[in-house]
Order: sequence, then C-alpha cells, then structure tokens
Amino acid sequence: MPEPWAPSLADVARHVPLRTRDAATPGSDRLLGTFTATTTPTGEQAQAVIDDAVAGIVGQYGTLPASPPASDQIAVAARTAAEWRAAADIEIAYPNRQADVNTYAALNARAADALRTFALALQSAGSGTVDLYPIWQAPDAVTTAPWGDLNV
Repeated sequence: MPEPWAPSLADVARHVPLRTRDAATPGSDRLLGTFTATTTPTGEQAQAVIDDAVAGIVGQYGTLPASPPASDQIAVAARTAAEWRAAADIEIAYPNRQADVNTYAALNARAADALRTFALALQSAGSGTVDLYPIWQAPDAVTTAPWGDLNV
C-alpha cells in the first residue's frame, strides 16, 4: 500500500523538468510538467523510482506518526526528501551528457539535505527510529570502585 505522503509524478518532475520533455513530437521542446508515456523516463518508470525512494525512507526511519500536529510537518518533510531522492535517481539513471551527471550531484546533495531535515523533524517530534546522535553513559568514576561494583 502506498504511503499517503508519497510524492506524485508531478512533484518529482518539478525538480527535473527537462525529463518531462514530450518525446512523441521530434524537435519539440514542450515540457509536460509530469512523467507520461511520451517522456524519458515514462510515468511507469518514474513511479517505480518514487516507490523505491519512499520505501527507502520507510525502511530507514519507520512509519510516520499518524496523530497531528507534528505529523503534518513530518509528512511534508518526508515527501520532500522522497521527491529529491527520486529526482536524483531519475537523473543519474538516464544521463545523456556529462551535464546530467553534474545535475545528479546537485540533486543528490539536495536529497541528502532533505533527508537530514526529515530526520530532525522526526527527532524533534520524538518518533520514528531516529538515532542521529547516540547517547552513551558510563558509571561515575568517583563513586564506582575501579575494580568493579563492590566497594570493599
């Protein structure tokens, strides 16, 4: 079952608008604004990449909280992270020239930033499986004997 916060084809396409060029009409520079059967990638191929991006987020961070108010903000952050991840993955999957690889690098950096923002939103809401900075504790050296827990 798809996640309710998952981005649409048009959400991802706005990050890589040149990938929405209508390939059905040779010489056309018309941008469709979404992925269709006449774009590269097709709508079906782009949807598979989006599904993978969403699955990666859910697999790494768990399901999103369902109760408001923080859940709306977290859902927006999750959708944004999935959009950028899918856009980067689409760009590198269909390179036509070196500039596409350079564009991928920029999109990949945006995806990493969006994922960090999402992780911080989860952390501040106290939900998800977020452990950005683990907290380690040890017994106090002054009150604990160095040879163990017995104070002889």
